[in-house]
Amino acid sequence: MKVYLCLAAAGGGWFYLRHRLRTWKAVHDARRAIAAGQSAKSREAARRALTQRLHALLPDAAVSRLFGWTPERRIRPTVRIARRGPFGRYERIDPAQHILVVGFTGSGKSSALRVLAAWALANPRWSLEAWDGKWGASVRAYRGKCPVLDTMDAIEARLRDLVTRELPARALMAEPPHLAIVMDESRLLNELSSAALRDLVTVIQTGRELGVHLWFGLQDPKTDSVPSEIRDQFSAKLVHQLQTEEAARVALKELVSAGWAPHRLMRSGQMLIWTPVRAMSAPRVVFGLWLPAGRLAALERRGPYVAAEFAPAVDLSKASARQSVRTEGAGQVRARTPGRTSDALTDRQAQALAALDVAGPLGPAALGRELGIDRNRAHDVLKQLSARGLVAQTPDGFHIPLNSAEERDTHEGTN
Repeated sequence: MKVYLCLAAAGGGWFYLRHRLRTWKAVHDARRAIAAGQSAKSREAARRALTQRLHALLPDAAVSRLFGWTPERRIRPTVRIARRGPFGRYERIDPAQHILVVGFTGSGKSSALRVLAAWALANPRWSLEAWDGKWGASVRAYRGKCPVLDTMDAIEARLRDLVTRELPARALMAEPPHLAIVMDESRLLNELSSAALRDLVTVIQTGRELGVHLWFGLQDPKTDSVPSEIRDQFSAKLVHQLQTEEAARVALKELVSAGWAPHRLMRSGQMLIWTPVRAMSAPRVVFGLWLPAGRLAALERRGPYVAAEFAPAVDLSKASARQSVRTEGAGQVRARTPGRTSDALTDRQAQALAALDVAGPLGPAALGRELGIDRNRAHDVLKQLSARGLVAQTPDGFHIPLNSAEERDTHEGTN
């Protein structure tokens, strides 16, 4: 009996060892095949063209003589935007590109835009425009130095003028002058109409080669604030302190995994500068230059350079002086008497007056629903009409139109 048990144990052990040997051999062959495939792929991926090998092995002068072509050398002006330390050298960027400045309130975002604007004001071949996004606070230092657009209607009219008139005129010029547009606050994007947003996308996608550059500062770079068609066009990013890692990944994408972590910056003024030149370099924290608003307002303007094609002033009101604004309501047509403040109405203001004539007293929220715009936009339109003396506010917060000079004079006397 013991003999049979020993033979059975020996036979079972032999079958087990043969199974283990066959399994090991199959796994070993599979691993060798996978390693051979990866090695072949890596060799194929590492294979470079002859021109790349020549650039890697020969000096640039020899490569240029070999191919019979020398690249054009153009020295671009640069802007000092930051220091590498208290005693380090200045960090410079090319201003002739779309620049995105990101950071929460107090991190130095607006100061970086003022540094860029001061450089443009001192350069006679550069023109500057400031578009308001904080109800006048963001462009206070620019008034008197450059054109300032402080209403959404004026901004939309300027965008339409850029797309239909100025960009085609710049395309006919050999070296068009540079125009920098400073936008500080994502509210400008949130309240633009769909047509104006398309115009902005056209400007940012085609304007760089035509000399129109957008310098945009915002706090939150997420997609619902800044469309990807706009955010992906910025070739330079000045990233200050951000609240969360998610915001950093939206601003810098996969670079956060490589150490570009603006949410870990410790103090205001620190920032990370990303440009295509530094795309593969290690992240370097620098200290942005601070320029107070009062100092920018006190700077002397040395330009701007204006080509003959752009000499005529652009009418930003989107409409010429109107002698009368007609509105239809309750089956009759009523003519609004032109007064001293009712000329040069914008289309949005005329639509608001028409809505007030038809629907009666309205508040900002109700007027916004009538016109299909945001409540803040409607509030701005009512404020502009009130300043012109065309609209009066009732004690319960609604607004009513003043249809004649007598009603306006009566309202002014009552106030």
